[in-house]
Amino acid sequence: MHMAFLFANGIGELLQSLVIMLLAILLIGLGMKKLNQPYFVAYILAGIILGPHCIKVLKHADTISTIGELGLLMQMFFIGTKLEVQTFAKQIKKPLVGVIAQLVFSLVFVTIIGTIYQWSAKEILLFTFIISLSSSAIILAYLEKNKELNNSLGILTSGILVLQDFLLVPMLLTINFLGEKKLSLYTIVSLIGSLVFITFLLRQIFLKNKIKFPFPTILQNDHELQVFVGLLVCFGFAWVTQAINLSAAIGALLGGIFISQSNSMQWLERHLVPFSVFFLSLFFLSIGLQINIDFLKQHAAIVMLIVFVILIVNSVINALVFRLLKESWRNSVYAGALLSQIGEFSLVLCMVAKSQQMVTDFWYQLTLAVISATMLMTAIWINIIRRFIYRYPNYL
Repeated sequence: MHMAFLFANGIGELLQSLVIMLLAILLIGLGMKKLNQPYFVAYILAGIILGPHCIKVLKHADTISTIGELGLLMQMFFIGTKLEVQTFAKQIKKPLVGVIAQLVFSLVFVTIIGTIYQWSAKEILLFTFIISLSSSAIILAYLEKNKELNNSLGILTSGILVLQDFLLVPMLLTINFLGEKKLSLYTIVSLIGSLVFITFLLRQIFLKNKIKFPFPTILQNDHELQVFVGLLVCFGFAWVTQAINLSAAIGALLGGIFISQSNSMQWLERHLVPFSVFFLSLFFLSIGLQINIDFLKQHAAIVMLIVFVILIVNSVINALVFRLLKESWRNSVYAGALLSQIGEFSLVLCMVAKSQQMVTDFWYQLTLAVISATMLMTAIWINIIRRFIYRYPNYL
């Protein structure tokens, strides 16, 4: 009777969709592993295949996207736990200069293109923001996998990515202003106050080596409570920053940085990684769900052309930025490849711009397709560049 009740309320359809989704991810993931490609490629491809524009197994893209954002928050949380904050604090000037240089070079490039195609100033600024943000979720995971997160190049790259994530807030505010959405005095004051508070919090974390929690012994012996404490810190920080008009991802990152300062929290990653893997897979899956196959078929040539141009231009821009920061040519070219893709927060900018009616449905689908394709091409592009710089080391 209970089973009949569950199936009568749609659990059967849910389970069917879940099984097909997991099977698709597993099969495509095995294929990606043989090709030495990262698993997020499998997640996006599974979303495209199972989505409402293909075989229509998964139809609720918005719901899956909302759940998947939890995975993105957990990914930012784990990034925060791995950052060596004292080292990062001492080297903050170089990432800051790098991010500013990125924006300037990107603005110059987009302005040239926009002038040729007669884009408005709003469109030029929007697309400058979009191409200047790289994928923290992909690149920091890549650096960690290759044990490069805490070497000199990894620290600089991580610093630039973190500052890019912080830039999301003023970028979103700018888009709101350009879309003629009025912001209340309360919102502006709370934003300024929150930025001051976060600066103070980071300063305290940077100055103190470790944080002592009052109940480490109890937590170390209770695996169930460990899970809930970790989730509470991750989502709690995210909720607070979201409530004060900042990005939830920034809060999750701060939560990771905060908890990394405690010696009693070393167990966290081991217990929370399975949650992160599942939810993050849903985030990338939701990207695939939003891609319109018919649109891709009709505009495949222009999408691939733009993707190719973006990868080259972003690689050149970031290589010049790292060279400006006095890195070797080899490191600069490698870093350029790492940061060549357009990241997940650019999708957020794109969605906000669409809600503000700053872009048409055509431009939204085109931008979505290009962003997804650059993310899919990241591993291949990095491998191509790595082979080049190690084949011709004397010239770099």
